[in-house]
Amino acid sequence: MPSSSSNSPPTATPTYFPPPVTVQIVPEEDPQRSIDNTALQTDGDDDGLGDGLGEGDDEDEDEDNADDDVEGQSTSQPLRPLPPWLMNAFNERVKEASNRNADGVPRLYSDRQTFWFQEKATYFILENTSHVLPMQLYNPRFFLWDPQALYKSLPCPNCARPLHRSQIIPRPRRCVDFHSTFYLIGYRYRCRSCCNPRTGKQSVTFRSWDSRIIHRLPAHLAAEFPCRLTHRSALAESVLTWMRSCFQNGMGSKQFSDALRVQHVLAYDDLHLRYLEFLARRQFTLGDLLGRKYETFLPFDDRSPKGRHGFVPSSPWLRDVYDEFIENHQHEINQQTAMLPANICSIDHSHNITKHIARVDGEQVFTGLLTVTNDLGQIRTCNLVATKSHSQFESALFQMRRSLDTYGHDQPQIFYTDNISDRLFLENSFPSLRNNVVAIDKYADLDPFEV
Repeated sequence: MPSSSSNSPPTATPTYFPPPVTVQIVPEEDPQRSIDNTALQTDGDDDGLGDGLGEGDDEDEDEDNADDDVEGQSTSQPLRPLPPWLMNAFNERVKEASNRNADGVPRLYSDRQTFWFQEKATYFILENTSHVLPMQLYNPRFFLWDPQALYKSLPCPNCARPLHRSQIIPRPRRCVDFHSTFYLIGYRYRCRSCCNPRTGKQSVTFRSWDSRIIHRLPAHLAAEFPCRLTHRSALAESVLTWMRSCFQNGMGSKQFSDALRVQHVLAYDDLHLRYLEFLARRQFTLGDLLGRKYETFLPFDDRSPKGRHGFVPSSPWLRDVYDEFIENHQHEINQQTAMLPANICSIDHSHNITKHIARVDGEQVFTGLLTVTNDLGQIRTCNLVATKSHSQFESALFQMRRSLDTYGHDQPQIFYTDNISDRLFLENSFPSLRNNVVAIDKYADLDPFEV
């Protein structure tokens, strides 16, 4: 008989489970640790990095010099060469721009009625290329700026005589947009009357995007120029307009730089993804079965000949652009402020902005910013003060009273302040505050005391 053990079920081997291991991700707090309250003392603008990405252009932009000498031009250091994919695209656009009609107007202007060169869609670049390369997908955008072709009587900023087109500017100028960068193609204009003070030759030229040239164009033509120039680069007007709105609604330059960097890198990653998806779809074609290799996408800020040379401006760069814009429109801003009403006002000192003003020998020049706002929340007066003494802003309030009379506004009826000692000073500055005001005795609620 078979043994009973043959009919018994097999003995199960016990499975060993190691004891769970707890990995400490966040260290435990030490109750004896020292507290760092530096972050609590900031004004909120340090929440972002604002470092930007990539390197700026190294071209020494001398557009502010009225005596540009093309023939004798020299630079203190050689310029770094632009990547071949960019220069090849630039040369193709320059050749296309040289195709002009009988009036010397580029066909891009006369026939297509646009300043922008036609740009290929990514889909057609992938589909119509037998062996696609990442550099082909960079597909830079170009803007042709030759206003003299449209405004023949463009005057010289110095002598007001007509300028003449001299030559193409040999390098495109980069301009930062929302999701990528585009490039300006411009010309040098020569004045045949002005002489270079250094050489005595009639070699004075101006770049077509020189601010003095743009200011002498008809307003509707100058409005077509798409960017705000910096010393070596440029920022698209649309980005500047959006940045102004962000700054006015509490977003700092660091956060804006980080947000702009995200948009640029995201657009580049999307292009990379399209490239990989296209290669994945073609992996079973004859060419790929024979071992064809494809180049990889380089990092966004790679500056090798095949790199994208991506660039996102840093926080100081953006802040300087914004400050320059405000300084250029200072007169209009002051005019608009002086025309605002001030029926109901509030006055207060702020001590945050003065922390960002340069010190002299380690001491603050200004300790506060006096601000007067109206009932609509509009700033009516701003004045940096060294102390909180009334004498520091007496003149500012006097000028405010004059401007209200000048533009036909009523004088203030109510003033809100957090310092009751300001009452007499404000009433002297604005006598209208005393109108129809009945003073209440200090102890009017008490019965008269008779002796």
